[in-house]
Amino acid sequence: MNIRPAIASDVDAVFAIRLKVRENRLTMAELAARGITKTAWHDWLNNGTGMWVAETGGAITGFAIALPREATLWALFVDPEYDGQGIGSTLLKTAEDWLFAQGCTEISLTTDSDPKIRAHGFYDRHGWVLTGDADDGQVEYVKGANPGLWPDDLLDMPV
Repeated sequence: MNIRPAIASDVDAVFAIRLKVRENRLTMAELAARGITKTAWHDWLNNGTGMWVAETGGAITGFAIALPREATLWALFVDPEYDGQGIGSTLLKTAEDWLFAQGCTEISLTTDSDPKIRAHGFYDRHGWVLTGDADDGQVEYVKGANPGLWPDDLLDMPV
């Protein structure tokens, strides 16, 4: 497996993965309604967004998108055919390290609030803390650059 920065020609493979996932499924129309389009992909490549793809045997098998201004892991998806091979963990670490290198002291992500989805266990195993905040059926997780400060100590840190 190889992790590399995303490029313009990755767009079709990334959207194919996004449409194949088993959880947090959205149709192309639902993605478009949220502003997630192939045109937007090209815009993100040029505006400071962190974007990576995982390649396995020449095929794109996962992707991650991070927004440094919002200190957010915005997207992390793995092709279901490649589940359990460490792709998600490697992409997650890449995005986390990059966000912290951009000066973020605390990063966040949101995921479906349904406690049965696998994302909850995944993020918990990787040191993310569920805050309990929820909007529109989503919950927030946070992670600090200094894991020795959890979680209340982060409230006192300057941003």
